[in-house]
Amino acid sequence: MIALILLLILGLGAYFFGSTIRKKAVFIYSAILLIAILAFYFRDVSLFFFINQGFLGFSFLYLVMIAGALNKKSKMRKKLLGVRKEYSILGFLSILPHALGKLLLGLTGEINIAWFGIATFIIMIPLFITSFSYIRKKMTAKSWKKLQSFAYLVYLLIMVHLIINYTQFIGLVIYLALFMTYIILKLIYEIKRYKQKKSNLKTIKED
Repeated sequence: MIALILLLILGLGAYFFGSTIRKKAVFIYSAILLIAILAFYFRDVSLFFFINQGFLGFSFLYLVMIAGALNKKSKMRKKLLGVRKEYSILGFLSILPHALGKLLLGLTGEINIAWFGIATFIIMIPLFITSFSYIRKKMTAKSWKKLQSFAYLVYLLIMVHLIINYTQFIGLVIYLALFMTYIILKLIYEIKRYKQKKSNLKTIKED
């Protein structure tokens, strides 16, 4: 339920304040990083529950994910794509307390190590680094796009991680519904894209 609330807030933020988010990106990154550090240091403080449990990070990343599956004519797609870079960076920064906190507990033997979670986090690191324009400009478009395609593996691993580790039934149903929504929308998007590409090739051949 917390994730749904955060998805709504962040979705509305992208829709109405996308321009501000892009202009104030560095300030927002710094603020989220500071909050992440405080959340990790004060892990037992309930105020930081939403970030230490990964709800905020998941919400940012889900919107990054769903943006590429929405209909091309959708205004929401345009708004989310407008802040996709910023949300992907914010998603990584806000998932740090959750990832590092769980890793610490796993290494000390307090909980079982969440291997799928660790794998997800490791893959996210190069994606995070190359999200910054300065780094991206040093790469060819082809190599950057190839690297970013690993984001699909991240989405899959997040889904598996949640299925294996999330214990609350209602919450698990919500997460599964969110991922099924993404899968269905993405399939529809790719089918339409394939048909359009096929139609364009046919037109070229006829000309």
